[in-house]
Amino acid sequence: MIVLGLAAWNHEALLSAFDRDSEQRTAAPAERRSAPVKVITQPVQITANDRTFRAVGTGRARLSVWIYPSVSEEVSGVFFEAQQRVQMGDILIQLDDREERLAVKLARVQAKDARSLLSRYELAVKEGGVPESEVDAARAAFEGAELALEQAWLALETRQVKAPFDGIVGIPAVDPGDRVGPETLITGLDDRGILFVDFEIPEALAGALQDSEGQHHEITAITPAYPSRRFTGRISALASRVDPVRRTLTARASIDNSDDLLRPGMSFETAWNIPGDDHATVPEIAVQWGRDGSYVWLIRDGVAERTPARVIARKAGRVLLDGPVGGGDQVVVQGVQRLRPNQPVEVVEPDDR
Repeated sequence: MIVLGLAAWNHEALLSAFDRDSEQRTAAPAERRSAPVKVITQPVQITANDRTFRAVGTGRARLSVWIYPSVSEEVSGVFFEAQQRVQMGDILIQLDDREERLAVKLARVQAKDARSLLSRYELAVKEGGVPESEVDAARAAFEGAELALEQAWLALETRQVKAPFDGIVGIPAVDPGDRVGPETLITGLDDRGILFVDFEIPEALAGALQDSEGQHHEITAITPAYPSRRFTGRISALASRVDPVRRTLTARASIDNSDDLLRPGMSFETAWNIPGDDHATVPEIAVQWGRDGSYVWLIRDGVAERTPARVIARKAGRVLLDGPVGGGDQVVVQGVQRLRPNQPVEVVEPDDR
């Protein structure tokens, strides 16, 4: 009986000790889970998603032509010099027009005679002196003579090569006495008060050019001719369609060149600053990735909160996010490995870590 009692007492003692040990083992993880995790945080900042697009383009004058004569003839005079500013209608070269002047005089005399004959017939038909058919024939002859006079004047005018618009001419390519034809280049003429720069923008930026207020987007441009100077312009025109092969849209920027420093044909590196929407911004090390995408740990009311956030852009070691993250929120930048949802945390300074 004594032996049985001792065995029973030892069995109860062992069970009691086992229960205490089990309680300690189950309590330890709970205590570890509830123990605050030390983390380092930074406040969330709000940053505009501004972008800068750069492209290379070539300058061209607002109006630009190569000038050729319309007829074959000998040059009798050149009336311009290189880099001379001319007005629309100014005579640049004169071709030999002696035959054309004689033709104009002859056509004028013939038109005058035809007019006189028509006048006499119109008076005579009233008295029955001539039939109506003669009057009609005289009227047709007069109209033909007038057309011949106009053709003679046109032939005379083609012997003068004139400036089609205001601008600056280039180097004369002919001299008096040269025989020229429609294929002979006389010079170039440019209206370079405004310089156009065409460049390609990607299809993804086409929406940024749709300004509901109708304001033009400004660009800056630099050229190797003036490497230390920036020229300001604006996007003034767009192509009507996106190139289906390159997936780009042609944009044209207008640059004021009233000081006449720039020349058509110069190369330009353009920069277009594109304003963007405001987004929450955090350091790159704060962004974590899971099966559902990117997320960050925010500290709210002393506990960790896993917050999904989509990455919009990266700038200088920081990430712009789209999600339920506001300015001033505290985001965890160190200590994320031990965090769990609703995990109590203790925020420490970097030096206290």
